[in-house]
Amino acid sequence: MTKESFRLPSAFCAPAELAHLPPDTPVLLALSGGADSRALLHMLATLSREQGFPLTVAHVDHGIRGEEARRDRDFCVSLAARYGFEICVLEADVPALARAGGRGLEEEARAVRYEYFDRLMRERRIPLLATAHHADDQAETVLFRLCRGTGLGGLAGIAPVREFSCGSLTRPLLRMSRKEILDFCTANGLDYVTDSTNADTAYARNRIRADVLPVLDALYPGAAKRITATADLLREDEKLLSSLAEQLLRDSTAEAGLDVAVLRNASVSLCKRALAKWVKQGTGCEAERVHLEALMLLLAAETSCEAALPGDWVAVREFGLLRLYQKGKSETAPFCLPFRCGETLVLPSGIRVCTEKNGKLTKVNNLSTHSYLNLNAVSDIIEKEFFWRSRKDGDVLLMRGMHRRLRRLYREAGIPPRWRDAMPLLCDREGIVWAPFVGLRDGLPCAGETYLLRVELPTEPQKV
Repeated sequence: MTKESFRLPSAFCAPAELAHLPPDTPVLLALSGGADSRALLHMLATLSREQGFPLTVAHVDHGIRGEEARRDRDFCVSLAARYGFEICVLEADVPALARAGGRGLEEEARAVRYEYFDRLMRERRIPLLATAHHADDQAETVLFRLCRGTGLGGLAGIAPVREFSCGSLTRPLLRMSRKEILDFCTANGLDYVTDSTNADTAYARNRIRADVLPVLDALYPGAAKRITATADLLREDEKLLSSLAEQLLRDSTAEAGLDVAVLRNASVSLCKRALAKWVKQGTGCEAERVHLEALMLLLAAETSCEAALPGDWVAVREFGLLRLYQKGKSETAPFCLPFRCGETLVLPSGIRVCTEKNGKLTKVNNLSTHSYLNLNAVSDIIEKEFFWRSRKDGDVLLMRGMHRRLRRLYREAGIPPRWRDAMPLLCDREGIVWAPFVGLRDGLPCAGETYLLRVELPTEPQKV
């Protein structure tokens, strides 16, 4: 049966169609009582009777507008009864929640709404949520983000469908203008309520709606729908670039971080996208433009360095890799550990020291996180006189006939500053025998049994 037989606007798209699900899939409708959601209720009610999908209505009273909000709640309850649909109502004190959480009213109200919708969908096993966002909302969003500064993803605006809760959030009216929705209400005799705060131009979005969009529409009739069409095109481009960035992230992922060389060979656009995904996956935080620029500087650097990220995280460039670490309050305390065969864990850094008697180095992997040494020595001497310790001020290492300061050797070898105090040094009574990642002292005896020594840095995100 065609949309015309339902008397539905041609720009309307059913929630199940948007999500590519069967027509009889249950739907949860977010109903405010305004013209937009009122029109959507009528359309979905018509479609529900024809296609047989269950429709549940949800309304949220945010506790912001007093008597007017209670009027809206009563109107929605009455409206659902008229259509014969069940309605679920949440009464919240958003101002109190916003104060407690340190968030703005709009941000808190949105969080409360969608948390409620999420709970209803999971409890009732409803795969589809429908909201009444339309083309004017899309245009406002694109203009708002454009003026504040955004990338291609921001200019793509509101998606017609996206993953949400146990299913999908859909916007069936996204290609309809506000005027078309009002005309639909008039033509079908649909009553609705008006939110007085929508006229408050103290809010940036409301001012765009009241002052900017009418001017654009006067200059370019149908401007909102044209902006919506542009956002659709940009969303397609963003989807392609995002998939390419995901491939770059896979290609550059090493056991201990991201391979700097691989990222350097990629385009700046894809590299920034891959880094943004990496930060999100590793920290749960969104990287802003300033963070991405700092990460790009890390890629261009030739020495070990770091960049601050949101949420007390830091990105570190070390050994040709980018790694993520979370800042902590603990500092590395001086340590002295006996030499022994087996594995020793150096706390709190998490560095592992492994010693194997008669071991043979056959293959060296992960040089960015492992330092190896084959040492020939008399067992009685090495096991009694050798030990591991942290560095001290003034430490030197005899290399190529010269006593060289360990601090300078660390810098030349690119040892990141955060590892320098934590790095275990193999020592005897004369001083440093071996500095991992740096070198071995001159003049050591080459007779005796073989010991394979390995110093292994942590590869998982650490608190530093």
